[in-house]
Amino acid sequence: MAYTADQIEKHTIVLRLAESIYKMQDQQLAMLLEALAQASEIKENQVDSFLAKLPVQANDTLRRQMIIGRIFTVIRSLDAQRLLQCLRVLKGPDYRWVREYPRLSCFLLVDYAADGKAYRSCIRDISADGVFIETAEHFDVSQEIALCFILSEANDSVPFKIQGRVKRIYPDGIGVQYEQITDYQRDILNTLIKKIN
Repeated sequence: MAYTADQIEKHTIVLRLAESIYKMQDQQLAMLLEALAQASEIKENQVDSFLAKLPVQANDTLRRQMIIGRIFTVIRSLDAQRLLQCLRVLKGPDYRWVREYPRLSCFLLVDYAADGKAYRSCIRDISADGVFIETAEHFDVSQEIALCFILSEANDSVPFKIQGRVKRIYPDGIGVQYEQITDYQRDILNTLIKKIN
């Protein structure tokens, strides 16, 4: 059975969302349910009614599972684009994983330069917005970096030279956000990543 690109994208989003949902506090779950309900055109009073109808005698675990069940019921009614749109409304560190562009775990060689020094390492994940570079080198947040790598899928090989900036520092590497990237480059990256993913 072949799946459409929309079905595959939605499946990926739901997997990431499921992981986050089980880590959320009850208040965050209720907020997520309200945001999803708005996107699926469920009236707000229906959400309030659902939450109010939860059995009072239900223990916290049962109540939580019922809310999670309702969240997944609403998710099933949304296509990938509406689901992503809805999730982007949610702000704060608990929703950082919601990204405008899909991410792809990978192993790509990358040549990069910063402050007059050249480095070679590997990209561990990539999106049309940035990359995670595995490195033990020291970098600072906001430091400029010039990247050069090749992204390929089947017969398509596209070299990229992109300026970026360090956004996050991790024990095993750095998160780099592209800075000087054209819409054309971003579209190519996004298309190739979706094809590979």
